[in-house]
Amino acid sequence: MLLADRITLARLFIAPAAVAAYLLLPVDGQACFWAAGWICGLAEMTDWLDGKVARARNEVSDFGKLADPFCDVFYRMLAYLALLLPAGGVGYAVSAAGAAGLQQSVYLVGTAADGSAILGAGLMPWLPVVLMVMREIVQGAVRAMCAARGLVLAARTSGKVKAWVQGAVLIIAIGLPAVCFGRQEWMLHAAAWGCWAAAVLSLGSLAEYLWVNRGVLAALARRSP
Repeated sequence: MLLADRITLARLFIAPAAVAAYLLLPVDGQACFWAAGWICGLAEMTDWLDGKVARARNEVSDFGKLADPFCDVFYRMLAYLALLLPAGGVGYAVSAAGAAGLQQSVYLVGTAADGSAILGAGLMPWLPVVLMVMREIVQGAVRAMCAARGLVLAARTSGKVKAWVQGAVLIIAIGLPAVCFGRQEWMLHAAAWGCWAAAVLSLGSLAEYLWVNRGVLAALARRSP
């Protein structure tokens, strides 16, 4: 297997490691955020590095062209889905009164000594994450159907920008509690707005992708003789 392809496939193993770090490491000392942030940074680095290596070593292959977008989607969507849950089983501690103002889901994570509920919020809101997942499913299905007919869909710059924004929002949202040495409510709001921005950009890139390739899609819809 080519070196560039090995770097690409590394994201299939890095993604579960990032999820495990976020969900299983302790919140004390922001350990879960530090570890998950660095691991996600490593995954984003491989996304940049595999293309550089492929071009430098003349290792551009059909396998790499298919594996790269798949590994990107697998890593980023798995990470976003994990961020719907509280970090380290606790996440952001919120009061019952403050929970109503959050876009993120709130979970019962424990009971205090006085019997009051301890609530923890996930890092990302569920609706934009679902929209991003559905976008990737639609585009993947269209690409697969076209490939089965020998049709090629043109890649768009908006798709690359979408991926960069998703990766940036992911790392910033995880990294804020780590670099600020604590969890604050404004970080949840920043993560929510960043996630919505990534979702809107994802849907916009899908609309452009389908519009630009409408001729190819029309050919796909015609009956074969």
